[in-house]
Parts: sequence; structure tokens; C-alpha cells
Amino acid sequence: MAASLPVSRLSRQADRLILATLLASVAMALGLGAYYGQTGLALVVGVPLALLGTMAALGSPGSLGTRLVLAAALMASVALHIQLARGLIEMHFGVFVTLAFLLAYRDWRPLVMAAGVIAVHHVLFDRLQAAGLGTYCLTEPDLLRVFVHAGYVVAQTALEIYLATLMRRAATQGDELTALVDHLGSDGVIALDVADLPARTHGAAGLQKALLSLGRVLQTVGGS
Repeated sequence: MAASLPVSRLSRQADRLILATLLASVAMALGLGAYYGQTGLALVVGVPLALLGTMAALGSPGSLGTRLVLAAALMASVALHIQLARGLIEMHFGVFVTLAFLLAYRDWRPLVMAAGVIAVHHVLFDRLQAAGLGTYCLTEPDLLRVFVHAGYVVAQTALEIYLATLMRRAATQGDELTALVDHLGSDGVIALDVADLPARTHGAAGLQKALLSLGRVLQTVGGS
């Protein structure tokens, strides 16, 4: 359990980063609302998103639920930018920036959540726009272009899922190795009783095995 604490600390740090990004995104939405004459919409949607993200980050920092809520809220704020700018293509860049920022979690699940939110938004708002209901995905409805956008999102998300998995594995291994080394020299004595420490990663398992073998050798020598 102790070895998971540093990873949890990293998640809490990422929560603060993503929350700050969400608040900045909502502030940007307010600016866009003022520019495009839609301040009311920016407030009605943006403020609840900011409150939701803040409550999640403060109420349960470092948890999976908070990661998913912040990822969804941040991507929803990008959808708000697109709506306020009436489908301006430059606003779609925020989708890819958001996916990049979410790598801070070293977790594939917020990436999938964010990608899912924007995929549903694009298809739904494009069809509502085609029906003349005042929503915007692009400057004009075009389902084929929506699917092209989706293809790029899928490609980036797939790569980032792979990267996030590698990053989480590396962070976990670092935590486990640190726990083993800290225990080894705890209280100024060499402690080789590391069998109960978590060592699920390859590097940590190898070090744990070596330390346990060394301990058995020393016990045999001491007995002799």
C-alpha cells in the first residue's frame, strides 16, 4: 500500500493542474461569450463546469472519480468554446490540447472519458445543427468532416493511452523501488525483510528477490 502513495500524490498534483486549466478555459469562455454576444450562455454553462470541477478536486483529490470528472468538464468547456464561436475551426484545436494536458494523470481512463465526451458532442451537435436548432459543431453541418475530425482524435487518443500506460508503469516501478531502498536502510540498519513490500513491476520484483536471497545467505552464514 505504501508504494502507491507517491502515485496518488502525482494524481493529486495533476488534479490541481487540470483544475487550473479548467478555470482558465472557463475564463476564456466568458471572454468568447462577451466577444460573440453570448455572455449568458458562457455563464450558464461555464460556471457550473467550474464549480463541478472544483468540488471534485477538493472533495476527493487523487481519486479516479475526480480524474474522470475533471477530464469530462475540461473537454465540455472546449465544446462550449466551439458553440460560442459558432463552430470556428480554430476552437477545435482545444480538443487536442486537452488530450495532451490529460497525460499529466499517467492514466488512460481520463483520456477515454474526454475523447468520448467530444465524440458525442461532435456527432450530436452536428445533427442538431443540420436540423436548424442553433447548435454548432462546425461553421456548417458536415457529418463527413466530423468523422475526419474523429479519426484524428482516435489516433491521438490511442497513442496517448499507450504513453499513459508506460508512464504509469514507470511511476509505479519508481515508487516500489524507492520503498524497497528506504526500507533497506531504515533506522540506520540494513533491513532485508522486504517480503511484505509491494513489488509488482519487473524492476522492483528483481530487487526484492535479490534482497531476500541475500538475507537467506546471511542467515545461513550466521547460523554456521
